[in-house]
Amino acid sequence: MITPSLSPDVFARYPGLENLGRTATRLHPRPGSVTAAGSHVGGPLRWPADEPWPTCDLPYMVQEEVPLPAELVARLREAESRRTQAHVLADGEVELHEEIARLVGTGFSGWGSVDGGQVVGYRYGPRSHPGPNPMIPLAQLRAVDVPDLPRPGGADLLQVLWCPFEHTVPPWGPTVELRWWREADLTDLRAEPPRGEAGADEYVPRPCRLHPERIVEYPYPDELPEHLRRLVDKHEDYLDTFMAPGWKVGGYARWSLTDVLPTPCPRCAGPTTLALVIDSSERGSARWQPRRADGEPDDDSYEPTEVIVGRYGALRIFVCLSCPDAPFLLDQQ
Repeated sequence: MITPSLSPDVFARYPGLENLGRTATRLHPRPGSVTAAGSHVGGPLRWPADEPWPTCDLPYMVQEEVPLPAELVARLREAESRRTQAHVLADGEVELHEEIARLVGTGFSGWGSVDGGQVVGYRYGPRSHPGPNPMIPLAQLRAVDVPDLPRPGGADLLQVLWCPFEHTVPPWGPTVELRWWREADLTDLRAEPPRGEAGADEYVPRPCRLHPERIVEYPYPDELPEHLRRLVDKHEDYLDTFMAPGWKVGGYARWSLTDVLPTPCPRCAGPTTLALVIDSSERGSARWQPRRADGEPDDDSYEPTEVIVGRYGALRIFVCLSCPDAPFLLDQQ
């Protein structure tokens, strides 16, 4: 995969920006058969036979339905019929909505019906796994393939596993486990992993080969020096030009939903490094659209893993390289 390089004219808009570049590795996942020997999304891991497989026993969220009384639904429909505009609530509708929310209870998330059936209220509530749920492999990354992969303690292999349910712990979504290894130490391997349950299809990755490409990224606008932030305000294409979409290792974090948040190590409170971005889509501006070796656009690349995070967002994993066991924190944007 080839990302077009930037012309010197682009940097002329932002004097000094070129000095803030940071390398990242775009992973460019593409569906295909994978083995435990290589770097990939989904698929088998090189897992030591004597190492317990990670499991999850944290509560997860499920959507429950609460039937609404026919009398309440009738009052709701009558109020809706009095609207003068479809999007403007009639007198009394706000109070009816509040009554429905109280009736449905904690975790209320709305109401509706399917195919003209009974109108029900929806709420989310916690549920426990019947037993420890084996996590599923999300990715395996080898330093020999991914040059920007962190190497805590000299590790040259990262394995990412998660429990594919919506959990109650923040950020809302799968629980995550990272394992770092030295490949040379992995000799006696497990033949088959245990099978876990999945609560959401969008958290079960389609096996993908990786086509790593090293690029250079530049900081999110709010992390730039003041004189450059002022210049960014004049050019709306900054993000599309300087920050890559999609699955990547290293580089800079993009803060699309919140202001820039601190990412301190959960153990030592020191700085962390952006280790991995798990993105719902590879889609970006024309500059980042993946191209094949012949230079033509790769149009089949937008959702190769079939993983969808949050509301079509991205999960970022920040790792502390100072603590011996490389603790990490998650952020979803």
